[in-house]
Amino acid sequence: MKALDLTDEGLVNLVRVKSSRTVRYWKTGEREIPGPVVVILDALIDSAAVRRHFGLTLNCVDRL
Repeated sequence: MKALDLTDEGLVNLVRVKSSRTVRYWKTGEREIPGPVVVILDALIDSAAVRRHFGLTLNCVDRL
């Protein structure tokens, strides 16, 4: 999420989970990230068009 400049709360809103606690569980490995969320994150990292759609940038690529 750092690469996407996305806060925990930003990810909560993006993938529509109930709280940032869920995101913290994912980050610490206490819970597995659900497949659909993995697909969304992969698409955001792999595609500039998807990032533009969601108004996000990839720190190392989109700011050049």
